[in-house]
Parts: sequence; structure tokens; C-alpha cells
Amino acid sequence: MFNALTFDKDVAKRAGGRADSRVFYAGADCVPGAENFCIIDDKFSGKPDGNVYLDSVLLGDETIDAVIDHVLGTKCKLIISACRTLDEVGRCDKKYGVTPIGLAHRYGLLDGAYVAGGTHLDKDDIDLINQSGAAIIITPSMSMGLGEGIPPVRMMLTLGARVYIGTGMKEFNPEGDTEFEKRLIMLAASGELRTRGAISREALDKMTE
Repeated sequence: MFNALTFDKDVAKRAGGRADSRVFYAGADCVPGAENFCIIDDKFSGKPDGNVYLDSVLLGDETIDAVIDHVLGTKCKLIISACRTLDEVGRCDKKYGVTPIGLAHRYGLLDGAYVAGGTHLDKDDIDLINQSGAAIIITPSMSMGLGEGIPPVRMMLTLGARVYIGTGMKEFNPEGDTEFEKRLIMLAASGELRTRGAISREALDKMTE
């Protein structure tokens, strides 16, 4: 079992118990066998510690500055939630003149990071991600279940992005089943692009290697 990203402790425990698994767990608890990421959101107070899951690049200046200092100072792993909604992209463009990915790059946070969500990435965003050595983690059931949209996976793959697939939230994928996520994105992409087999099974399997 492979699980690139989950917010559910039970799923992380099950996946982390396997020798061949790779689990990024964002949450408050330390889960054996998983790489743990501390969630930094608008409710967070204090200093970041360890690996960081940054809920948005549009958080307050003090929080963003603390994350920048921590990430650049410790070289920890970073997951950035970005371009999940059109509202987020629009607010970022209005305030900063760039997309959330452009802003993360401006902050120096994109190098080697993981970008989570990404339902509204465009070509320039993906080019920046590739140039920065970053990767993308999609959570199809979570993105669709929250009404955020369908990740543009075929464009990501066509442009040469490294894409991983995770199970996201227990609400939409109770068993943490990556096969369910694969089938979901395969069908969704074909429906959106009106093309049968828009994403090959081989390409999907590479996301879980």
C-alpha cells in the first residue's frame, strides 16, 4: 500500500505498518511508520517544529515568516496546500500579482517541496514546480468531495511533473484505498476531457511507486 498523503491517523497507521509503504501524515499525532507533518493554518500559534504542512500561502505575515525561517533554517520537508480553489487563486493574484505557486516560489519555499491539491494549477505553475524540483500530491476523492474540482493530471504528466497520489480524508475514502483514488481520477479525467483512457493505467501506477 502506498499513501502519499492522509489526514487520518488510522489510515496512516495501517499504511505505515507496511514495509513498502510511503506515508505522509498531516496531523497532531506522531504515527509510527509515517512521515509526520505539523499542520500550520490560521489557528496555529507558536513556532513550527519538524516537517510542515502549510495550509495556505495566504496566512498572516507572522505565520508565513515563521514558516520561511523554519523551513529554510532546518531544511525540513514541506507540503504546501496551493491552488485548491479559484477563490484562493483569485485572492492571491489580486493581492500579490501571482498565483499561490508563484508566491511560494517568491518566498523561497517551493524548492524540493510537495504541492498538495493543485486542482487549479496552470501551465506556468507546473513549469515553476518542475524547475524547483518540487512534486505534486493529488488527493482526488478529497478534491472532488470538497467541491474543489478535478486535478489537471494529464497536463501535469504531459509537462513532466512528478505526481503522487494520496487518499486525503477519511470522509471520502474511509479505507484509505489508493486503488479507489486511481479509478476515480481515471474516470474523472476521461469525463472532463471527453476522451476515453485520458490517463493510462501505467501512468497512474507510477504515482504509487
